[in-house]
Amino acid sequence: MTEEEWLACDNAKAMVDSLKSPSCRKLQLFTCACCRRIWSFIAEPRQRAIEVAEQYADALVTRAEFNLAYVKASEDSAPRIKGEGLEALAATRSTLGLSDPGPDKCSTVYWVTQWAATATNDVPGEWKVQGDLFRDIFGNPFRPVAFDTEWRTPTVTALARQMYDSRDFGAMPILADALQDAGCDNDDILGHCRGPGPHVRGCWVVDLVLGKE
Repeated sequence: MTEEEWLACDNAKAMVDSLKSPSCRKLQLFTCACCRRIWSFIAEPRQRAIEVAEQYADALVTRAEFNLAYVKASEDSAPRIKGEGLEALAATRSTLGLSDPGPDKCSTVYWVTQWAATATNDVPGEWKVQGDLFRDIFGNPFRPVAFDTEWRTPTVTALARQMYDSRDFGAMPILADALQDAGCDNDDILGHCRGPGPHVRGCWVVDLVLGKE
């Protein structure tokens, strides 16, 4: 895949395939973000399972707790409220199945994106958003960025942490200003912060600030 193709791609599986060793944490956060796109289609017990998957990605819960969430999401017989369909259930299960790196991780991402997109009324449009989400999390592999630790000021770190914890990334332009004040002159970093988004947990700039892989 060329850089031009990467920037225009709306096929997450192809994007995963093009990466040499994608972070399992980032892949799991990506699939969680896809499920959050169809949140209103997912019944509450399975919403909780997605939340546990996010926590597991950041090592905030144990593998046993993660496995329990997987079992409950798979076996829960709660009524399908809020229009939940088989597609949303399949996306939830697939996301929870992505617990460790393995040879089938590309297929897992494929099924999550397919089922999540099918749960909407605009599959092509959803694929486009998913491609944007993938780029938000993995950045541009053709333009690796070196992050200077001197840019990691208390203000910069506090802004990034607040957005990460709250999942509200509306302060990204403010983060760009804070980074610039700290001496950051990298156009890719500043442009991403000031761009239209979307931004989610795993955003490559926020991860750089917080020192996450």
